[in-house]
Amino acid sequence: MSKYPRLPPLVTLVPFEAAYRLQNFTRAAEELHYSQATVSRRIAELEADLGVTLFERHRYDVVPTPDAEVLAASVRLALGEISRTTDLLRRRTDASSMTIFSDLSLATSLVAPVLGDFQRANPELKIRMLSSFEPIETTREDFDVGLQYWRSGPNPYEVVPIGDDSVYPVCSPTFADRLPAELSAADLRELPLLHVAYDNKDWIDWSQFLESFGTDSPSRTDGMTFSSYQVCLDVAERGEGVALGWARSVQPRIDAGLLVALTDLTMPQPDVINAYLPKNRPTPPHVRDFITLLTGRLRPGPVHSPGQSGGHRRS
Repeated sequence: MSKYPRLPPLVTLVPFEAAYRLQNFTRAAEELHYSQATVSRRIAELEADLGVTLFERHRYDVVPTPDAEVLAASVRLALGEISRTTDLLRRRTDASSMTIFSDLSLATSLVAPVLGDFQRANPELKIRMLSSFEPIETTREDFDVGLQYWRSGPNPYEVVPIGDDSVYPVCSPTFADRLPAELSAADLRELPLLHVAYDNKDWIDWSQFLESFGTDSPSRTDGMTFSSYQVCLDVAERGEGVALGWARSVQPRIDAGLLVALTDLTMPQPDVINAYLPKNRPTPPHVRDFITLLTGRLRPGPVHSPGQSGGHRRS
């Protein structure tokens, strides 16, 4: 006996969905490359199986009945899920494509600068780039390689550390010019600090940063808090306070003169940048080549400290 004995004839569901969406049997037939008679027959077969009328027939179109509305919700959901799954399976077997899933910061600072060169070196490769604030561990997106700071929890991936980073205070040049030439961690806690609120235990916040230098948590509690690290840096550029910058992502803003490192205080973060590879299929050679490219870019030497970055504030 079938596990699903109450299912209607499956061959009727795609014609039904097209007729429901287009509200016309002829247009549904054209879309599906069927004859109009075949679509009408399939709909009639489905109505007979269910014992309900699904469409009111008019001369030039059809109008779904309330029963059709109920059925369409389930059919469209099921067909959509099947379509996504089959697309995923096809892409998994397509050696000429590569899907990258990256957190937004790494997509901007690490992937974007090398993607053009990698594409030119692999002109036959179709590259699909997905960037998101969503942790890799919770995403439903399918990808060939994922890039993320830290590890947010258990996951079904092979995790490969590919780079270090460091964290230090940054602000706009005009904000820095209003402050004393030398600042300690204790001095920092009295400034207007800009906070990022991420649901990640590994994200370095101001309390952790200051405590690592033997200083209590910030004394000011009225600073602005952001859900986006990039927006936090944007506000710091406008002279509204001091943010904690991750060296690799903040360096382009320092090079452009938009931000400066406020002190020499820095927190190294070893092996904090990771590549994620699905365990349920072999890793294609071009994905390994891409990881090697990123690793080479990340490991030419130690991450610059603020004093080495070329954007250190005036002394």
